[in-house]
Amino acid sequence: MICSVKVCAVRNAGLPGARCRSRACRRRRLEPNSLLGLPMFEGLPPDQILHLLSGASIGIHPPRTPLFDAGCTADAFYILLHGRVKLFALTEEGKESIVEIIHPVTTFAEAAMFASGNYPVSAETIEESDLVRVRSKTFLACLKQNPELGRRILAALFRWNRRLDNELRVLKELTPIRRLAGFLLTMVPEEDGGAVIDLPLKKVVIANRLGMEPESLSRALARLRDIGVSSKGRTVEVADIGKLRAFYTDERPAETPRVFPSGRVAT
Repeated sequence: MICSVKVCAVRNAGLPGARCRSRACRRRRLEPNSLLGLPMFEGLPPDQILHLLSGASIGIHPPRTPLFDAGCTADAFYILLHGRVKLFALTEEGKESIVEIIHPVTTFAEAAMFASGNYPVSAETIEESDLVRVRSKTFLACLKQNPELGRRILAALFRWNRRLDNELRVLKELTPIRRLAGFLLTMVPEEDGGAVIDLPLKKVVIANRLGMEPESLSRALARLRDIGVSSKGRTVEVADIGKLRAFYTDERPAETPRVFPSGRVAT
């Protein structure tokens, strides 16, 4: 189902508590305030954000819905409100290699508008997902009318891109078992103690995301038993979060900032 943001209650109701009346917005409660924290809109006034989203559409997409293919014209970018989306590339052998798993609330594919103009990877929903599709033509026209706004958005995208580059660098320096430890740490509370994690994705997808074979993921899980991490199916139990965190951080290169695979910087 698709609806236009132009006829959305959000369009004119002001930010606090405003909701779209479409099924997609009503079901997942599109909260305009949630958009304020997105890297692309960092520091922008709420009314300017809504102006930039004028003409966008909101839709509910079933699992395995293709959104765009690598090499196609980047005629839109997306805001994921609910669900999960995978960005992937195909190897020369035709094997799918997952570049990133997108979680809500997040924008994706926006950099292609300002770069080559083509999508560098493909995108497909993993599960039923609610997406805002923002047309590049309309969005860029708004920016042309307000060059200062365009500069602010580009600056925000630059900061976000640097964080992603750092994440990729960190992942390359980590052993598979520490990549897994960092991934698990993104799904547990900040405080110490125990936790039970329901893995949000199939293990084969997680392995692909962490840059390892499924067999390597199984071996890494087995090795983590020594520090109190056990798993059964898609359920992982962490006996001591502090111990897992210490394992992840203690033997990392001293000069490398501690960045978890989600992009969150450890303090």
